[in-house]
Amino acid sequence: MKKLFLGLIAGAMIISLCACSNSGKTESKAEDTQSSAAAVTDDSAADASQTDTSEGGESAADASSADSEESELKTIYAKVKKEVTLPEEMSDFTEKRLERVLGVTSEQMEDFAGGICTDGVKQDQIIYIKAKTDADVADIQEKLQNNWEAIYNVIQNYDPKQKANIENAKVETNGMYVSLVISPDADQIKKIFSDNISA
Repeated sequence: MKKLFLGLIAGAMIISLCACSNSGKTESKAEDTQSSAAAVTDDSAADASQTDTSEGGESAADASSADSEESELKTIYAKVKKEVTLPEEMSDFTEKRLERVLGVTSEQMEDFAGGICTDGVKQDQIIYIKAKTDADVADIQEKLQNNWEAIYNVIQNYDPKQKANIENAKVETNGMYVSLVISPDADQIKKIFSDNISA
């Protein structure tokens, strides 16, 4: 009887210890999971912030300064977006994106606006740049032409419809303005531009 009683007590203690041990593991796993989730969230927030500032987004300061004085070309591009159905994936150009995609620097531009389709399929681009000097006009024109050729070389054997849009596009200059429009609605977009730029 004594042995049975001692056996029951020992069994209860073992069960109790196992339960405590599992509880500790569960709490530890929960803490680890929470830590991992927090780390992923922090990483995502950091990535989003980095994307906003480096991939073409603007910082709050940049956005507020852009809003406070709307440029001529941004006003024209806003009119294009209002009157023409552009791809949903069109992403506005920023100084950083223009430099990364085209090699055009802020020192060469008095004003700029436009967007690029980022879906990886459509090649739509609208680029409006007002150069600072005649030398900048020539350099920007060459860089936009190189951009056009690179797009054409990639797409010419891939998508006949896109190829036609690119073939119909050309780099154009009008005084200090340099532009390139690749779009199925290029004629309408170019008309809005020419009707609204300063003489």
